[in-house]
Amino acid sequence: MEIRRLSETEYEKSLQLSQYAFQYVVKKEDRPKRFEVMKKHEIWGEFEKEDLLSKLHILSLEISIDNKRFPMGGIAGVATWPEHRRKGSVTRLLQKALLSMKEKGQTISLLHPFNIQFYRRFGWELTASVNKYTLEKSDLIRYEEVPGTVSRLTEEDGNSLLNAVYEEWFQTYNHLLVRTDDWWNNHVFTEGYNRIIYRDEDGVPKGYLCCKAADKLLDVQEFVYVTEDARRALWNFICQHDSMVDKVKIIAPSNDQLPFLINNPRIHQEHYPYFMARIVDVEAFLKQYSFKQAGGPITIAITDDKAEWNNGTFSIGEDDITRTPSNNEAALSMDIQTLTAALLGSHKPTFLYQCGKIKGKQENMIQFEKMITEKPIAFLDFF
Repeated sequence: MEIRRLSETEYEKSLQLSQYAFQYVVKKEDRPKRFEVMKKHEIWGEFEKEDLLSKLHILSLEISIDNKRFPMGGIAGVATWPEHRRKGSVTRLLQKALLSMKEKGQTISLLHPFNIQFYRRFGWELTASVNKYTLEKSDLIRYEEVPGTVSRLTEEDGNSLLNAVYEEWFQTYNHLLVRTDDWWNNHVFTEGYNRIIYRDEDGVPKGYLCCKAADKLLDVQEFVYVTEDARRALWNFICQHDSMVDKVKIIAPSNDQLPFLINNPRIHQEHYPYFMARIVDVEAFLKQYSFKQAGGPITIAITDDKAEWNNGTFSIGEDDITRTPSNNEAALSMDIQTLTAALLGSHKPTFLYQCGKIKGKQENMIQFEKMITEKPIAFLDFF
């Protein structure tokens, strides 16, 4: 067996495996467009002679952490033919992917798991969840009118106005994806979804919706705003569908407070564990990260069963990151999953210490917590 990158002539094999594994069909006339998208991916496969046994895709993307952009490898399309499962093929592909991402300088990786525990075995940790709301028509109670205007954009209008709102909004979060124009058109606004924008009294965009009305349902995939007037105006737009729909579904970040802000908070709510993340290269990631001054350097010992280059002890100061001799006693110790959750802001070190994920003296844990991000996490995209 051999692990190698797929050539363009092998895209059909990859597509056949994806269709079988994920149970969909790409029409013949749509295949050229699908193959063009695949050219943007790094696709690794395990082969037996010329037969493709399993494969995965790596997308070259970026995410924001404390307003700094980090190169990110997005893992997607992981699939194996049933007759070749449980033989270690995906394990070998993931190990190859980690090495490839490290070599390309992608210090962090994200993926959407089919099984969270499976990917925890390889160092990924659950970091981003979303709230899913289902509202009845009777819940659509409008506010009084607010200044500004709500209008509908077309694809021809471009995405610069929307992206300006999005990038202002994501300054309050970690983990969000940096979006290109191509990403907006092909991954955010897919077929049937509308671009709804709110402008304030001065004509400045301050919020938007990505939504679709069909079959008596208004599906709101993104409800993004940076002012209270924007929130109220966009909520009023949603309420204007009360004669068209029976239900409204809204997806929001896990810290969203919509239920508190409406007349009937007892709507159906689901807290859904969504995306996982993993630091690929600890030393390089720490050097990119924005640490705060909090009483001098602190040493942290990291263990990583799947990426041996991450095993070691690191001295972390505000502007100085060094790898120290492994026989030096560290102030704190943790595994790669715990480090990822802490540095991205998914869980506070206080919680991770209380449940035994971080080991060491409490005063060192408190110092570490003061050095890292205070921002919450959000992630709305999919790949």
